[in-house]
Amino acid sequence: MLIIPILSCAQTRLLNSLPTGDGVSKAYIGPAMMSMAKGMVGDYGAEFKDMVKDIKSVEVYSCESKKLFDTVADKFSKLLESLNTEELVYSEEDCEVSQIYIVSDNNNEPTAMLIYNSDKDFDEINIVVIHGKIIKGALPGATD
Repeated sequence: MLIIPILSCAQTRLLNSLPTGDGVSKAYIGPAMMSMAKGMVGDYGAEFKDMVKDIKSVEVYSCESKKLFDTVADKFSKLLESLNTEELVYSEEDCEVSQIYIVSDNNNEPTAMLIYNSDKDFDEINIVVIHGKIIKGALPGATD
């Protein structure tokens, strides 16, 4: 019985397989902290507040390591292949790539939004995963 909460928590973390080390930082904000922060919306979050309802948790991963850049990019690609995702946004300019994905469960219900940004010029990769109820039609600029 003690291991069940650990397993259920581990299942919601998508970024555990990404490398750690010098130049890498990770953060996880769990359900308890999210419930304490209800109503708080950052500068960029305001436009997504109708899209992401009932946020359960947030994962943040940042790599600023030339040594790990290619490994992290490869691991991220493999992670995407293992998930049921739909790419909503793709943008590429110079050496910077930005992508937004919706992650769905086995019933094709959206369960997370994954935001990826990489900049090869600065050897930097940033990934944010927002776990919660996702409403694709509420994406700013989306049309149904």
